[in-house]
Amino acid sequence: MRTNIRKSIFVAFALIAMSACKDGDQPVPVQQELITTVKLVVTDMSGFNKTFAYKVENGFGTSSPGTVTKDDVVLQPNKEYNVEVFILNETKTPAENITEEVISESADHLFIYESNPAELLTFSNGSKDAANIPFNQRIVFTSGAAGNGELLVTLKHLPTNKAATKAADAGGETDVEASFVVKVQ
Repeated sequence: MRTNIRKSIFVAFALIAMSACKDGDQPVPVQQELITTVKLVVTDMSGFNKTFAYKVENGFGTSSPGTVTKDDVVLQPNKEYNVEVFILNETKTPAENITEEVISESADHLFIYESNPAELLTFSNGSKDAANIPFNQRIVFTSGAAGNGELLVTLKHLPTNKAATKAADAGGETDVEASFVVKVQ
């Protein structure tokens, strides 16, 4: 008798569980955009206007990135440059400008710039989101004395610290991480 009661209870719970888990109730994973390219558009008051690109053939964050090509960022010493960063999916024709979507979701994103050595480039006056919190899609670079180094550009999604100046301190997920060679000459 107890066996029949247990079987009945088990069947009842199984039926409830099956009816609660319909195919439409399954969470659908959110597909992130494919990002293949980071472009830095660098200008100054004297008419300097140059675009530097970092391209990952199969996209950032993929297990098989394919060919990676990047421009060296060449700047003059002791100058101030206005910089605007764009992110694209160049597997599509024409290329998909993902920057517009990131700007519309600026409260959920943060661009971070890191220079190694630190004195090669300094950063200021980054753009803000609607709550006047750093977003940094537009920023000012100030070059130091002549020398070579690296510029790391990171785009964080849902950062936990939007005041972070280092990617490691921002939290959230990394959408893009591009490492440019910098030559100040």
